[in-house]
Amino acid sequence: MLRLKIRLFGDYSAIDFQGNALSIGDLRTQALVIYLALRIDGKTSLKEIAELIFDDRDAVIAVRGLVRNLNAALRFQPKDILVDDGTSVHFDPKTVEVDTQRFNQLIAVPSLKSTRSATEIYRGNLLEYFTTGLPRFDTWIDEQRQTFWRAALAAFSSLLTAQIRAGWWDDADDAAARLLALDPSQEVVHRTMIRLQFEQGRLDSALRRYHECAAILRRDYKREPGPETQALYREIVEAIKKTPQPREVKRDPSAPVLILVLEDDLVSSALIYGFLNEAGYEVISVTDGADVLLELGRRKFDLLILDVNVPTLNGLQVFEVMLQRHIDTPALFISGVAGSEAETQSLEMGAAGFLRKPIRKDVLLQRVRAILQRGAAADAK
Repeated sequence: MLRLKIRLFGDYSAIDFQGNALSIGDLRTQALVIYLALRIDGKTSLKEIAELIFDDRDAVIAVRGLVRNLNAALRFQPKDILVDDGTSVHFDPKTVEVDTQRFNQLIAVPSLKSTRSATEIYRGNLLEYFTTGLPRFDTWIDEQRQTFWRAALAAFSSLLTAQIRAGWWDDADDAAARLLALDPSQEVVHRTMIRLQFEQGRLDSALRRYHECAAILRRDYKREPGPETQALYREIVEAIKKTPQPREVKRDPSAPVLILVLEDDLVSSALIYGFLNEAGYEVISVTDGADVLLELGRRKFDLLILDVNVPTLNGLQVFEVMLQRHIDTPALFISGVAGSEAETQSLEMGAAGFLRKPIRKDVLLQRVRAILQRGAAADAK
């Protein structure tokens, strides 16, 4: 049973099962907690602790003093949290949860679901603003920070690639932003997002993003954008010269946009219907997946909004049938269930997007417009 949660990504925290923060004022004892948390899957060494914290591998007695301090801080917790066998000391992984441990477990699994979950855990660089003033320990933390940073770059890059291939450009934009926050020098990521906006017909947005990329590279890295990025810039400029304003992709205003909504919750259905109707879309709402298939046989829709969790035939099952019947209407999935499983599954199936409940009007309409613009841009080619 979990008794203690330790967070090392971003800000440091140690919270017990009652929601109380573990109170440790001494920096050396905090350093011990961090060491044991990072070593929760491996072997701990009292001599290594002594070297890192006291700069003396023989200072084992001093380390024992820190262990006593930690036991005092844990005095109201079950005794099995900290295991001390006389020669080593470690946290029991059955009762202590560490975010870095979970991150390592997830990135070791080669699946999109695991990668997505890993990126959700990585809320910031390891102990980003934490320092003890202990030279050896802080140097060791820097090394650990770099290791996790490189792993996070790989995870976000994999997620970004999957989202781009699936056409989830809004989600890809978010993943790219987090990737660039980790490493603003990644020109290839800048260029990928510029290219996506260019391909969508969002020429002004693509031009703005190019200038942002160029400014970062010049200011922070003292270099100009590479030849590929500059060539893309020239493409954008030439396209702008040939295209009058407004340049964003627009649908024919005389053609009504028909959206089919699958949602069994009447309140949520009414809200979504109201949001879309006020924005000028024609909406048909159904409560069962079988009705979606019937409606698809009667008329052509521009977009489907499918709830993942409805009785009998759910949104994912409906989409699977659509794929079998070669129905290419874009589908935006919605779900109120926590976790990334439904989102990952819909992404792998080729859905146009995914939103979590509660559905906000501005987020929904922005996502709907983006999906419809992608369709319009593709039809225009």
